[in-house]
Formats: sequence, C-alpha cells, structure tokens
Amino acid sequence: MSDVIRTVEAIPAAVPFRQTFVIGRGAVGAAGGAGRHVFVRIETEGGQVGWGETRALPSWSYETVESITSAVRVYLAPLLIGRSVWDLNALHQAIYETLTPSVSNGQPFAKSAIDIALHDLQGQLAGVPVHALLGGKVRDEVPLSYALSIAPPEEMAEYAADATDCTCFKVKIAGDPAVDAARVDQVSLARPDVMLWLDANQSYSPAVLVQFLDEIGGTPRLFCLEQPVPSVDWLGLRIAKERSTMPIAIDEGCFSSYDVARVAELTAAELVVLKVCKSGGLRHCLESAAVARAHGLGLLGSGLTESGVGFVASIHFFAATNTLLPPELNGVQFLEDMWIDGLEMIDAATVRVPTAPGLGVTVNEARIREHALDC
Repeated sequence: MSDVIRTVEAIPAAVPFRQTFVIGRGAVGAAGGAGRHVFVRIETEGGQVGWGETRALPSWSYETVESITSAVRVYLAPLLIGRSVWDLNALHQAIYETLTPSVSNGQPFAKSAIDIALHDLQGQLAGVPVHALLGGKVRDEVPLSYALSIAPPEEMAEYAADATDCTCFKVKIAGDPAVDAARVDQVSLARPDVMLWLDANQSYSPAVLVQFLDEIGGTPRLFCLEQPVPSVDWLGLRIAKERSTMPIAIDEGCFSSYDVARVAELTAAELVVLKVCKSGGLRHCLESAAVARAHGLGLLGSGLTESGVGFVASIHFFAATNTLLPPELNGVQFLEDMWIDGLEMIDAATVRVPTAPGLGVTVNEARIREHALDC
C-alpha cells in the first residue's frame, strides 16, 4: 500500500446549524443558517484517503473560508504531493517556512486541516487510531462541557436545567456586568450540581471587568474566567488575573507553544485553553500542552463548532491529554449533522473514543460535496 501523496483537495462547504450559537464576539451560527468550513481530502497513490477539517470564523480568528481554501490549494498542496505521509516533521517544517508563523502562528486553521488529514492517513496505514500516534489514550470516554449561548438569563438557565447529562457548562457572557451576573446566577441556581466555566470571548475591558467580578463574588462553583479582555491585551489580562478571585484562562490570545511560554513569563493567566485548530494541528497542540505543563499552567480544552472530522480529531487529542474540565467540543450540540458515521455517543455529553484505524469514523463525502461552496 503506497504512502506517497497523490492529491490534496480543499473543499469549502456550508455546514447547517440546528441551534443558534452566540458568543461575546457575536453570532457563531444561527438555526437554519450555516457555518463556513473547509474540508481537506488527501489521497495516496495506493488509494487511501485521509480527511481534515477546519472552521472559518473570522470574528474569532483572522482566517476566512477563502484564505484557508487558497492556502491549501496554492501553497500547501504542492508541498505534500509526491511526499510520504510519514514525512510529518519535514512537511511541517516546509509548511511553516512557506506560511511563516511571524509573531505567533501563521494561518494555523489551514495548517490544522492538513495535519489532521495526515494523521488520519498515518493511522490507517499503520492500522492504529490517531490517539495511538499521540502516545495513546488515557481514557476510553471523553465527557463534554456544553456551551450556553448568550441569551436572556432565564433562557440560559432553562437550557442548563434540561441538559441533564452535562456536568460542566461553559457560560458565555457578553460584557454587560449586571446582565452577565444575572446569567451566571440563574444558571447556578438552575444547576447546583455542576461546575461553571465562564467565557467572555474578549468582551470586557479590565476596568469594567472589576464590576462584573464584584457582582458574582458570592456565586458558588465558578471554576474560571476565560479570555475576559481582547486577545492582544496581554497586560490587561494580567490585570484581570491580579483582580480576579477565579483563575483566568487564555484562549484567543494564545495560539502556539511560544505564546504559552510568554503567558507564563508574564504571569498573565493560570490556565491555557487548547484548540487543535488554532495550534496548527494535533502535533503542535501537543507542544502547547507540554510547555503549559512545564510552566505550571493548567489545561482546558475546546473546539470551534467543527463537524464530525474536526470533532473526532479533537476527541482523539483529548483522549490522550488530560484537562481540568471536560473539553467544550460543541459540534454535536449546535450542528444539524456531523457528516460522519461511526461516532458513538454514550449519552448527550459523553463520547466513546474511536479505536478503529485513523480517525476511526467514515466520512460522508457525498454530504460534504452536496454543500460545497464556490471559492
């Protein structure tokens, strides 16, 4: 079975949402609407096919569906064709020399889709699941945190009360201290049995944040506050850390292992949120996890509303990497269809880790092509 790459294809597609999802930076997706994703299909000369996926959400990060598609087709595909899927280190080196990281991480979402597809192929060729390529799983099941989309406080509380399988909620907040405090308070009252992970998605300034922290001072079971200030405001993040009684987590402000080291040196946060997409793939996400641990920073896990391919890649990663809370991988929560077969949900908030080779699922290629975008 040949391991030489024959074709690399980028397929932009519109993935339908069944439930509206709003964060501090605005809408991620609307019921009846669709998110813009890019799927990568890599085929070897032996006919083996590997899949990768990434979400284009420029309100969260700078890459668009057009830039990701162009980067894969014009810049990355020529680096891969004719090379072995096992040349992962050399391929990553060539990719990072072509799309330079610059200050932090250059076009990591495009790189991530390539990296996932290469891992899928490696696992298939070796006859092992992707998590084995990452050092092996440490758990057979991955519990999930659910995201509570920004809505009136009573609606968020009602949703939390109905999601009985979930033991941790990521409560989205939007930058208004009084309203956000009501959201947190009502969710806490509705589910006194769960941990709450607050996520501002950059919606606060340090000065206004103090008002919010005062408002929620007596609320129990608050684990942490994620990315309260803009991603570029690392000094503001440190101010937030100094004033908060909760641990502060960095997400949008931390894309690489180099960023993790800077966070630690600046003492700007106690926790780092790992995302495969923003890291540039599975291998580089492992590097960020290792640097965080070495600096005494706690690990959390998240995704970006990926459908089945990206979702299950993250499941493999978080099966091999312990986090302090269940990772928030919310495709199954918000999307109409995951476009894969073979994903086993034990309940609404628990996934069984695949054990078949590669990603361990069957991709519905026809569904992807049916919803392809003209980019």
